[in-house]
Amino acid sequence: MVFFALTAGAQAFNSVPNMAAAQAADNRIAFVTSRLYPLVGKRTVMKQTWVPVFVLCIFFSAPCLARADGGQRLYDQACASCHGDNGQGSNNAPSLIGKSASDIHLMLDTGRMPAAVPYVNEIHTTPRFTQAQMALIVSYVQSFSPKPVDSSLPQLGAGNIVHGRALFAENCAHCHGATGKGASVGANNVAPSLMHATVFQVAEAIRAGPENMPRFGSDVLSDQDVSDIARYVNYIQTQPEAPNGINAGGLSLGHVGPVAEGFIAWFFGLGALILFIRKIGTTT
Repeated sequence: MVFFALTAGAQAFNSVPNMAAAQAADNRIAFVTSRLYPLVGKRTVMKQTWVPVFVLCIFFSAPCLARADGGQRLYDQACASCHGDNGQGSNNAPSLIGKSASDIHLMLDTGRMPAAVPYVNEIHTTPRFTQAQMALIVSYVQSFSPKPVDSSLPQLGAGNIVHGRALFAENCAHCHGATGKGASVGANNVAPSLMHATVFQVAEAIRAGPENMPRFGSDVLSDQDVSDIARYVNYIQTQPEAPNGINAGGLSLGHVGPVAEGFIAWFFGLGALILFIRKIGTTT
């Protein structure tokens, strides 16, 4: 039973981004398990070997126990002061109970958490943790939930940028802007710029729905739709001058939308009209 529990724990941990060291620990557990399972049906042998078996269980389960301890240590140091010892939340931060793996990982991977100041719109910055540490924290935080929670992460495909552009305009541009530069959405809330988001982070945000952003489930956007949007965002980041890029059709004008365009139209257009009227109204 000990090994069944260890194997199940390893599988649950593998649902979040994993590192080579963690996988190696799981492989050691599987190796010892395969050698000891034949002993289960041999009572006489088990009576004689239960002590060394128990010792081996402790020895080979140490990496798994270290993972749990590492996640708790990181959480206690960086998260518990605001979110509570058991993720129950506080006056300074919301509860983490029931949060999906995508939601937790996105906040860590974009550097928004740990927050410097509670309840302030955090911007995308360099993450404080390594991917291995993020995996530990995600696994530990999800252990707070009494019920099973979504531990899956987005699976990205090649993507179709033309379809992604149409989906972005329909579902994302209202808040993030037509060029993904971000914009205010009212009540001191800001839809952040997407110019520094990775393809994976865009996909995570679509599935997680962080903060005021709606959550797009598979019933609204399929996995292929998510891949299309994420690839399109990467396209406008890396190829702004391309035919379908954000600078296609003329000058960028700072990517501030109709404000700049209206100013250019009024200032130069009206100015040219005044000069024309002046010209035709001049007498000799």
